[in-house]
Amino acid sequence: MSIGLRTIASETRTMLNKQVVVWLSSGRKYRGTLASLDPETLHVCLVDAKELNSEAKKIPRLVINGSTVAEVAAEESGVPMQALADQLNRVYPNNVRLIEDTETIIIADRVKITSDGRVEGVGPIADRVRQIVDRVQKDSKQ
Repeated sequence: MSIGLRTIASETRTMLNKQVVVWLSSGRKYRGTLASLDPETLHVCLVDAKELNSEAKKIPRLVINGSTVAEVAAEESGVPMQALADQLNRVYPNNVRLIEDTETIIIADRVKITSDGRVEGVGPIADRVRQIVDRVQKDSKQ
């Protein structure tokens, strides 16, 4: 594998599980969560995809042939992860890990937060974390 291909593969990995917009050579555009992308062929798999500029319903899983892909762009992160990690450290000292390359936060090895603000976990800790995420998201938009 060439250095360039390794770099592209590394960059596309940072986009996984994030909201992206995929432009096709036909002019159609799709928004969804990037489940996979082959850097060699540009085959793309989106989860919860929606064609932009159409009234179509969400598509649970969409695979797009790479020969039709013109561009794949990551949307801006929904949550300022470092600020969120700092805030969570005040509530749960020494139990918060920010994993920068995947832009996720793990709290007490029980709750996970993704860069789009999704909180995965159950129980009182997850409920409290959701409140903190909502507040940080609201503050970052002001």
